[in-house]
Amino acid sequence: MVFGFFRKREDEADEDEELEPVSFLGPTNGKEVNLKAHARLVEAGLVTAKDLVTEAIDQRADTLRVEPKGPGAQVTIYIDGMPKSGGKLSKTEGAAVVQVMKLVAALDPKDRKVAHSGAIKAEFDGRKFLLGITSTPVAEGERLVIRIYDQAVKLDLPADLGMGEPMRVKLRELMTEPGVLAVCGPAGSGTTTTLYGVLRNVDSYMYTVFTLIDPEGRKLPHISTYDDPVEGDDLEATLTRLIRREANVILCEPIRTPAVARAIFGKAEAATLLAEAPGKDPCQAVYQLVQQVGDPAMVANGLKGVVTQKLLRRLCPDCKLAYRPKAEFVKKLGLDESARTLYRVPPPPDDPKNDSPCEKCDAVGYWGRVAMFELLEMSEGMKKVVLAGADPAALRAQMRKDKMITLQQDGLRLVAEGLTSLEELQRVFKPA
Repeated sequence: MVFGFFRKREDEADEDEELEPVSFLGPTNGKEVNLKAHARLVEAGLVTAKDLVTEAIDQRADTLRVEPKGPGAQVTIYIDGMPKSGGKLSKTEGAAVVQVMKLVAALDPKDRKVAHSGAIKAEFDGRKFLLGITSTPVAEGERLVIRIYDQAVKLDLPADLGMGEPMRVKLRELMTEPGVLAVCGPAGSGTTTTLYGVLRNVDSYMYTVFTLIDPEGRKLPHISTYDDPVEGDDLEATLTRLIRREANVILCEPIRTPAVARAIFGKAEAATLLAEAPGKDPCQAVYQLVQQVGDPAMVANGLKGVVTQKLLRRLCPDCKLAYRPKAEFVKKLGLDESARTLYRVPPPPDDPKNDSPCEKCDAVGYWGRVAMFELLEMSEGMKKVVLAGADPAALRAQMRKDKMITLQQDGLRLVAEGLTSLEELQRVFKPA
């Protein structure tokens, strides 16, 4: 069983009340969930599931993971992306938690052969949360991943994510003309959040914007959800209908199959089409898009660009320490010469130099996360590389030649702005 639930907060240490468990307020898709019809499952897993989520939120975790391991199930929480053990459950408890969370998210708890995803509205300690639920079949059962989004933390606009002004301007330029704009990245890197951030970069007052995918509780002002599909229509037919309705920008389903890839690129001349693409970085994404579409020229002429992101821990504003780096060090890093002050975390709590460990971040030195971004643009030089075979190494070389925005450059921008540290940047880029 998992220990440490319902810990009293420091400001309530003199009170007898314990924290109230999280309240699940229903799935975001609006479907009715009949808990009474699954009474045995609810009895077996709901309390434990609430305990797990409550503890995760109370420790400001962004992700909760339950995975079957041998005779039991391992619980792991991630705080600012860093893993921390949440204890263990029995195999039966672990399976019950996975199934009951699927049930509450209006997913089929009995279907364990395919991956499922959904979202739940929740409330804890007077705050609203969105819980993204994903279950995946694994050799020993099902893995459950719960992404925890605090609705008070706004990650709607590109600036909220940490995107610099040059990148925002470039994306706005790319989205004013027809073509495909893709967002890619490894699982858990913030790809979907970036996708919606890019969408919100569009001036929805000037342009007609539609989304074909469920926003899962996200607020999208002046962006229409296409919720009246015609029976029998495939993606190509749906896109044709929206273009006839004078859609300028369309958020499409993720590009996971050749059929979806060809449908999207087939309409690249008629509207701006935004979608998630496979690939852990833009160069791999372009290479895989060429493989899926089966026509390098179609990708070279239809693709506007590919965006990716990587998350960094944000320095705690209450305890970060300023220091002056040497001028030659600043020059070696390629930082602007105006970056005369950088920041780092304070010494660890057991260091004599740290006589007052920070209470806000629990002496970790970081609080929250911020994203750095990379953008591959389809320049004339990039088109030639794509037509020649789209080799990822050649694409990366062309990005450098064209001086496109890379993750490393954008990460250094965040260091110069005092949002993160050089040590954190080095940790993220350290080979696994």
